[in-house]
Amino acid sequence: VTKPAHILNPLTAKFLQVLRSNYLRERKLEFYADKLSVTTKYLSAAVKKHTGKSAGEWISEMIALEAKVLLQNSSLTVSQISNQLSFGDQSVFGKFFKSHTGMSPMEYRRSL
Repeated sequence: VTKPAHILNPLTAKFLQVLRSNYLRERKLEFYADKLSVTTKYLSAAVKKHTGKSAGEWISEMIALEAKVLLQNSSLTVSQISNQLSFGDQSVFGKFFKSHTGMSPMEYRRSL
């Protein structure tokens, strides 16, 4: 459970704000560190200290959550969802999704 934004330190709060605006297009930690003018190591450590999750974990979690929402609430194909989430191809998306949920995108969709 994360702290309310007003309790988070300013860097962590800003990271989460930038993440919410960019996670569909940008999943590299370097992008967020550059936006916040810090190193990737510093950003990840600061975010983990205040939330219990590293910056990379937050990025992956946001993408996995969006993928679940799209699989639940849309008629988009898995390929279209993969493209919408800026994955290079459907197999990379499938591996990412399975590593975060324990099932393939189609298995997840069928389980609903």
